[in-house]
Amino acid sequence: MAEQYVTAFAVDAALLLRLPGSGGTGLLGVPRSAALTELLSGRLRADADSRYTALLPALAGTLGTPLGEAVLAGRHWDELTGVFRTLGLPALAELWSRRWPWPDGATDDRPWPCPTLTPHATLPTVLADLAALDPESLPEHPTANLEDDDLADAAWFLTEHLPTWASHAHAHSLDLLLLRDGAR
Repeated sequence: MAEQYVTAFAVDAALLLRLPGSGGTGLLGVPRSAALTELLSGRLRADADSRYTALLPALAGTLGTPLGEAVLAGRHWDELTGVFRTLGLPALAELWSRRWPWPDGATDDRPWPCPTLTPHATLPTVLADLAALDPESLPEHPTANLEDDDLADAAWFLTEHLPTWASHAHAHSLDLLLLRDGAR
């Protein structure tokens, strides 16, 4: 059975976003790699954004605070964006679909792991959407690919994990970085 791992970090997004072209040959706590060298030198390849998003677990773990991880069974979790829109939860739809901002002009529309960054300023709106979410309101068979059992996992994730992570990041005046990875 396929699984998706969602890992959360409280980060200073401005710090992460300043990394491209910041110079240096490495970062303490982050394994050296060609991708890290390209990132720090500012010579990012637009056709290789997964190469850089693959650095995010180590970067966020070193420069931010790990908040936890949840394992969701199944596939097609990207389709929750449409479910959130249908339920009238725009902040959750935005959280789930926001693109990672580098490299500029990225040509890969599915970087892996899939990162989403929610700025501190929008976390209250996300928390309001989470508070308004009634797990019983999740529609049956909302997409062609998400099963009812998947939605039970989604309800658990959205009521148990995401509110805690978003609250923690907000309380510490940080941004929330989520990484969705099914490739472990």
